[in-house]
Amino acid sequence: LVFLLSDTMMPGDGNRPPRLSRSHSFDTGAAWAQLALQATSLGYQAHAMAGIDFEQTQEKLFVPERFRVEIAIAIGKSTDPSVLPPELQEREQASQRLSLNEIAFAGLFQQ
Repeated sequence: LVFLLSDTMMPGDGNRPPRLSRSHSFDTGAAWAQLALQATSLGYQAHAMAGIDFEQTQEKLFVPERFRVEIAIAIGKSTDPSVLPPELQEREQASQRLSLNEIAFAGLFQQ
């Protein structure tokens, strides 16, 4: 299991003091995308999981407050679902994806 963290602060550089990062989550998302692509190219599967206890993860891993736990990722090889326990076999179903027109649109936001 891999945890991706983001640094919520931009370091100072002598001319400017440290400041909040506006892109830390975006940067971590880009890192996740590259990790998933690399895993796939090496014959692995990468599965991101947002259903974790973020506060407990931060605490148990002694993550400093300036960092944010963004996501957990499981990386492994696919196998036949028949080797799974029955309760996990039941969960092995394709997820229902929303259609493109349900998640994207052209133009301005409408209230």
